[in-house]
Amino acid sequence: MSVAEMKKAIHEKIEILNNEAALKEVLEHIEKLNQDKKKVYNLAQHYPEISRQFDETLKKLAQ
Repeated sequence: MSVAEMKKAIHEKIEILNNEAALKEVLEHIEKLNQDKKKVYNLAQHYPEISRQFDETLKKLAQ
């Protein structure tokens, strides 16, 4: 199922839903998903550890 098809199916199911609590829960979940997309991760603080682990992995692969 494509993204467009999923959006259409979701829209159709929400249109017939009349439970206010359920709609509120769906809306909150969608808002949370959208916030997670906007979250910026600062990976620079983890660079030394990532680099060390990567170096160790490369050494093991070379052996």
